[in-house]
Amino acid sequence: MKISYYLKQEKNKAGECPIRVSIFLHGTHLMQSIGVAIDPNQWDKKAEEVKVSKVPYVNSKGLSEKVINKRISDIKTHFAAFDLITVEAPTLDEMKAELQRAISKSAHFVAAINAGDTVDAAEDKAAEAANTPADKKPAYAYIDEYLKDRAREVSWTYETAKMNKTLKTYMAKYSKTVPLSHFDREGLIAYVDYLRFTRNLEDTSARKQYKILTAFLNWAQQKRYVNLPDVALYHPTFKTPKKPIIFLTKQELDILYKYEVPKSGTKVKLKDMSGREYEKTVQEPGALAKTRDLFCFCAFTSLRYSDMANVHLYDIQDGVLTVTTQKTNARLQIKLHENALAILDKYRDCHFPHDLALPVISNQKMNQYLKDLCELCGFNQPIHVTGFRKGQRYDETYPKYSLVSTHCGRKTFICFMLSIGIAPQVVMKFTGHADYKSMKPYIDIADSAKTAAIEAMEKAMRE
Repeated sequence: MKISYYLKQEKNKAGECPIRVSIFLHGTHLMQSIGVAIDPNQWDKKAEEVKVSKVPYVNSKGLSEKVINKRISDIKTHFAAFDLITVEAPTLDEMKAELQRAISKSAHFVAAINAGDTVDAAEDKAAEAANTPADKKPAYAYIDEYLKDRAREVSWTYETAKMNKTLKTYMAKYSKTVPLSHFDREGLIAYVDYLRFTRNLEDTSARKQYKILTAFLNWAQQKRYVNLPDVALYHPTFKTPKKPIIFLTKQELDILYKYEVPKSGTKVKLKDMSGREYEKTVQEPGALAKTRDLFCFCAFTSLRYSDMANVHLYDIQDGVLTVTTQKTNARLQIKLHENALAILDKYRDCHFPHDLALPVISNQKMNQYLKDLCELCGFNQPIHVTGFRKGQRYDETYPKYSLVSTHCGRKTFICFMLSIGIAPQVVMKFTGHADYKSMKPYIDIADSAKTAAIEAMEKAMRE
C-alpha cells in the first residue's frame, strides 16, 4: 500500500486549497479530497500535513491544525488496517466507501471535541457513530473486523488467514446488503444452496466455506451483534468421499530427480492414459528444472512448500536442517538425505534474497510447472476420483500428472517411509504431525502396498 497527500491547485472562495489523498492498494488507485481545505502557505509538502506552529492555524471552517492532521493520520491508520485484511484488489467503490468511513469517524470526533468532550470520550463517540445498528448494518461490513479480531486472538498463520479471507469474496458475490439477522435457518440454507448451485462448488469445498461462515457468525454472536440460535442447530449434510492421496512412488521419484529437462522448443513424444501418442513442446526449461529440484527437496525432507521456501543457508549445520514450521510452529531437526544435500550444493554459489538456500518459485507457478514436468516424465497412470457437485455424484478419471501439487512432495516422503517399515511415531518426528489420526490415511496406504507386495511375491513363487 502507498498513501500520500497533496494540495489541489484550485482555490476555493476562502483562498484555500483542498487536501487530496492518493491511495494505491493491491492495484487499485483512489484520488479524492478528504473534505478539508487550508491556506496553501500552511502546508508542509515534505511531511504531507499542516505545519505546526506556535500560533495554531485554524482554517475558514474553524478546524485547527491538530484536528486536520488527525484526520490525515486517521485515514492512514484506517487503510493500513484495511490492507492487512484485503486479499483481492478492492474495487474503486469499495475504496471510496472505506475513505468515507475514515472521514466520517474523524468528523464525529471533531464534533465531540467541539462539544467539550475529552479526547477519550470523543474517540468512543466517533467509533460508536461510525457504526450502524446490527439489524441494519450489512453482514459483509463486519467481515473485516472479524478477520482482524481472529487473526490477533489466535495468531493465524498466513495460509489460515488466506483461507478465511475467502469469506469476503464469497459473501460479496452472495450479497453485500443482507444483515447478520438474515442467517437464520432459511438464510443458512440459502447460503449453502448458493455455494452448491450458484458457485458450483464440490461438497468438499462447500463444506469448508460453510464452516468459515459459521465461525464468523459465532464470532458475531459472541460480540453480541446478533442472536442466531439456528447456527448451532442447523447441520447441513455434505457428501465428502475420501479423495485418493497423490504421491510419487520410489521409482517415479527417482525418475523425476534424475530427469534432464530438454531445451526450450523440444517436442517430446508422450502417451496419454489410453496409450495414444501425442507431442508436448517444452517451454521454460529453467523454471521446470528449478521446480524439479524444489519438489524433490520436499520429498527428501518432508517439508511443506511454505517451509521449503523459507530454508536459509544458516539453518543447515553438519547436514542437519533445523526448521520451525509455519503451520504448527513445531521445531524440527531433519537429518538431510544425500540427495537433498546434493540439491543444496547445486545452488551453493547462487545468491538468493534473504540468504535463502533455494531458488524459490511461487506456489501457484510451481504447481503449474510441476504438472508439466510430471507429464514430461510420463506419469500418466489413471487416477479415479469420486465427488459430489450440486447434489449429484460424479466419477472422473485424470492422468496422475494433472493431480500432482507441491504438497505431494511431503506425501511422497511419508508414504515411502511407512512403506519400508519405519514406525509412524518415528515418521511423525520428521514431519511434525501432532497426532496419530493425521497419519492414519498414509498408514492405510502403506498397509495396502505391503499386502499387494506379498500377494505379488506369493503369485510369482507359485508360477
